[in-house]
Amino acid sequence: MKITIYQIIPELDQHRLMFMPLSYFQKAGYPSPPAEIYESVFYGETEVTTLEEIYRIFNRKDEADTRYLEKIGFTGHSMSVSDIVEVQDSSGESHFYFCDTFGFPQISFQKERTMLPVQNHDYISYEQVSRSKSGYLAYMDNSGISIHPCIQVQLQRCKYSQCQLGYRLRYREKEGIPARQREFLERPVVLLFEDTLGPAPENLWYHSPKPSVWISRHPAHSPLNLKLVEEWCQSQNITYEYL
Repeated sequence: MKITIYQIIPELDQHRLMFMPLSYFQKAGYPSPPAEIYESVFYGETEVTTLEEIYRIFNRKDEADTRYLEKIGFTGHSMSVSDIVEVQDSSGESHFYFCDTFGFPQISFQKERTMLPVQNHDYISYEQVSRSKSGYLAYMDNSGISIHPCIQVQLQRCKYSQCQLGYRLRYREKEGIPARQREFLERPVVLLFEDTLGPAPENLWYHSPKPSVWISRHPAHSPLNLKLVEEWCQSQNITYEYL
């Protein structure tokens, strides 16, 4: 049986689909798994005849399994839920199967949209700003605008085989605690400003026409929210910069 195994690339998994069943994909708005966040981790001829046998082979159990899979060219993690198996029949036609919580339902899958094989998932230094005094950083993510204290911040991008894709923002809030990090598919807009008046006040984004009523000035994901922070820095004579 000639097969190809596809797994989700961690850096591109913005909606946390990895290791989730097919029902989760569908509830998240994906009628079929999004091929653009998958990569091929194995391609070859096997002697097995069922998908269950494929699972037993590629689901690592011990060190011996690991050595064997490395020998045959398997570069992924232990086979699990959310993986996709492509099976080519004798005529060369492909059929795709989703590794679900129970069984392998057949799915549609646009393999031509998958990423080229990734050589590594390490990050290379892209840009770095170190601070000798306290400050704050503001950025937009899936939850809207986030503002955090920081003494050091670093923006890195992910190294792929054929292209550069994916960014990681690392920042340290204060000495003696581990750095925090966020990952982005596209280069994030990050605003750094000095710590003179504390973090930007929330009433930049909300106004209150009457007590206990708060109304958003802009949608949560609007870049105008970050623009409000910049304008606030200007009005307060606070030094700021974009990373």
